Amino acid sequence: MTRGGRVVLSTLIALPMFLVLLGLGAWQLQRLQLKLEFIAARDAGFAQPPAELTAQDDTLTDLAWRRVTVTGRFDHAGEFHLFRTRDGSAGYEVLTPLVRTDGAPGQVVLVDRGWVPLNRKDAGTRAEAQVEGVVTVNGFVRIDLDARSMVTPVNDVVGNIWYVVDYAAMGTRARATLRPLVVVADATANPGGFPIGVAKPPELPNNHLGYAFTWFSLAAALAVIWGISLRRQLAAQDAAA
Repeated sequence: MTRGGRVVLSTLIALPMFLVLLGLGAWQLQRLQLKLEFIAARDAGFAQPPAELTAQDDTLTDLAWRRVTVTGRFDHAGEFHLFRTRDGSAGYEVLTPLVRTDGAPGQVVLVDRGWVPLNRKDAGTRAEAQVEGVVTVNGFVRIDLDARSMVTPVNDVVGNIWYVVDYAAMGTRARATLRPLVVVADATANPGGFPIGVAKPPELPNNHLGYAFTWFSLAAALAVIWGISLRRQLAAQDAAA
């Protein structure tokens, strides 16, 4: 192959790689912007004063991350176990249907009462927490727990182990129509210590700026290497002329 041919070949290889790296960097900047907007919306919602959970779904998006109170009776026999890790330990979020007795009597909502380790999945190991009668739950709303990714395992409906909330399947199992949201109970201690609630929404990793810097740096390095190689090939071609 002639030196001119090698120059063309190296350009045909380097240029697409350079454009791909630039595209990946730009994609990470776009994801950074979306993540910042999401965090801002979450923080703004959580900063609102607590209020009784509304009765209608027409403001469902506006309810995301809002602090709410909801009053009713737990259906402990219908609790669900959503697999999650906390502080590096595997366990379950205990999601229990709550039949409302407040401003939306009879409406059923799922309440995430908190996390339990694997050896506390059986409700019999935390019988003290299976409170009866009318209760008022303080917490915040999540509407994103039904989001599934490509790597989310399939729910074990028979074993009552869930990896993502499925309102239709859970409603069938609980023999109730579930409102498509979850009220996450705050850190108020449950009798017996389990389940363990949370005081605020979970922290979200936001490494997109670092990823963008990495891709742009690789693009810059590729450009430098290709430029040096091209200069050497052209210099060798001139020397041979």
